Amino acid sequence: MNTGPIAHRYAKALLKLVQETAAGDIVYPQACVLVHRMQEIPQLEGVVHKHPEVDLSRKLQLLEIALGEPMSDALKRFVTLVYENGRMEHLLRMIYSFIEQYRAANSIKVGRLVTASPAPGLKDALQRILQDKTGATVILEESVDETIIGGFILQLDDQRMDASVETQFRRLRSELIDNNNRIV
Repeated sequence: MNTGPIAHRYAKALLKLVQETAAGDIVYPQACVLVHRMQEIPQLEGVVHKHPEVDLSRKLQLLEIALGEPMSDALKRFVTLVYENGRMEHLLRMIYSFIEQYRAANSIKVGRLVTASPAPGLKDALQRILQDKTGATVILEESVDETIIGGFILQLDDQRMDASVETQFRRLRSELIDNNNRIV
């Protein structure tokens, strides 16, 4: 069974609820945290999705513990609806779909910035530039990877800008090999 349409429909319903109740500022960040926690802790996803002997109140309690704060009413109502309709095994996909739909509806773009060492101010500068270019709210997730030696790698949507020293070395090496392999 293709669960994509199921997840999409439920996520669309949650988005509509969030828009009608103006609860997006609470539900969206909580949905992002829940996805992150379920990825970090596979046992949480397993208990929430696959154990029918765990009742709704216990599942809600586990999700609130994972959130680290009380769950919003809209999100509780959503999880309750999913539980009552016997669709808990699709909850994670529904939340992913909601996040995607919420970002599209609110012009939010999420990207990734990888630097060789911490670069204070680079993230903020790139976010401002990208926001001006795209007209959307841009959120960059930052990480450090020393193997790129220097520079940075920026990924936003399906575009990637690789300004790392590692990539420049690879290109130079490839060019040198190509030049030396030519028949003169």
